[in-house]
Amino acid sequence: MLLCLSAGLAFAMRKQKDKPDSVFRKAWFQGNSFRVFPVISLAYVFFAAVILFFGMLIVDRTSGYNQLWYECFTGSSMNFEKFDTGLSYPFMTIKGRERIREGPAKILVVGDSFVWGDGLTNLNQIWWNVMARELERRGYDCEVYALGRPSASTYDEYLWLRDTGVLDDIRPDLIIIGYVTNDADMAALIPGRTYYDLFLAGEGMTAGEPNAFFPNLPTLLDKKLGNASYSDWEKELVESERLENYNTLVLRPLGELIAHTGIPAIVLPTPETPARKRFELLYRDVLPLFEQAGFPVYNPLDEFLERYPRPNYRQSKYFHASAVNPHPGPATSWFLGEYAADVLEQYYTPVLTKNGNHGGRAYMIEINDWMPYMLEPRALMESAHAARYVIEYPDQSSQPDFANLLHGNFLALPVNKKHVKLNFKYPVRLSSVKIEGADLLSAQVWTLGINEKLGFDDQKPKKWPHGSGRRVTSLLISAKTVDGKQAALTVTIEGEVDM
Repeated sequence: MLLCLSAGLAFAMRKQKDKPDSVFRKAWFQGNSFRVFPVISLAYVFFAAVILFFGMLIVDRTSGYNQLWYECFTGSSMNFEKFDTGLSYPFMTIKGRERIREGPAKILVVGDSFVWGDGLTNLNQIWWNVMARELERRGYDCEVYALGRPSASTYDEYLWLRDTGVLDDIRPDLIIIGYVTNDADMAALIPGRTYYDLFLAGEGMTAGEPNAFFPNLPTLLDKKLGNASYSDWEKELVESERLENYNTLVLRPLGELIAHTGIPAIVLPTPETPARKRFELLYRDVLPLFEQAGFPVYNPLDEFLERYPRPNYRQSKYFHASAVNPHPGPATSWFLGEYAADVLEQYYTPVLTKNGNHGGRAYMIEINDWMPYMLEPRALMESAHAARYVIEYPDQSSQPDFANLLHGNFLALPVNKKHVKLNFKYPVRLSSVKIEGADLLSAQVWTLGINEKLGFDDQKPKKWPHGSGRRVTSLLISAKTVDGKQAALTVTIEGEVDM
């Protein structure tokens, strides 16, 4: 409508603007020697407004920010449900599957949202699980356990180790503390501004039904303003007075606790991108304090910059979990996992145990993670070449919860269709996928897999059976069932694990 009106107006101006008696020569207020608000000027203002409107519309539609936010919050909500084990410490395992093996070397990773995997919908994509898989590939038999929670500080991590039974339950042979820029937050001990004060309070601006014309721009602007406040807060955390409190009240007691247990512990700074200026600003004065407290620090920055010296767009877009979530994405997670495996293999081989058949170990096809939690896959068979599971496909009549920015029982991205997700513990070269069920009407399947050129999962879906030769990390299933109701589906997979 606006475009048609603009085109008509432009045509009329072209025909009549030079005629003395043209309407475009008139004004709202006109004297013998002056004109106020000439019609031609108002027409140009109208054209500018139309161009601005459609420019904003294009930016809004192409950004997809609102959909990304809904996906982010939906994934987080599902993860909170999935990881709610009811223990006194945030054990990073799916509830109902809390198993601690005896025998092999045990490594305990402690951290915050970087360990929890904020923004990720596959437990196996988190850096410490990449480390565990890499150690297995190199022939080491070890179990990696993790404690993590969004917004946790080093003080929270200290309390988990001091006041819960986690050390007695796991009895780790090595502890890895993952340090991130906001871990020096002392609000729990000394009143001060927190991440939630500065950032999450702004979410009310994006809650509710999306705006009809611009569903994405309000979210985009809110995100940019929130990021600016968050960056200022990060810098405040490493000011000298705050750091002294952090050192006295947290790091020294933590060092004494670890020394008393006799368990070796190291610190692994976990940057989200290979950015030297930001890293040195926020980490430079903190890491020596860890060393003074007795923790060896293994700084990955130089190796990170060596791998990605000048990240281009193709590389840099993989550093973050998504365009709206700056937590580590696949490029960062894969790098940190491999770097941590290098550190352990070089400096802590007495802690690791060789499995005795390096290069010859047979791995089972195994789904060890899924979204949403209600799927609860039940294994009917798991072997080196085939697996079969029964899943409870959710009720498709569930509606998005706009007030809480949730999609409901399903994920939507990256296929732009409601689906559930099954994640493989080890990448699998699939040869067959079959979905059956008495109430099944139809089903579509996509796969996510390793991009061999990049060296990690690029999160680009391929509709099955396209891409069947690649190492698949996840199955995305979109099904239609009778009356759209919850239904039991049998998923049969054939292929071969390829580490």
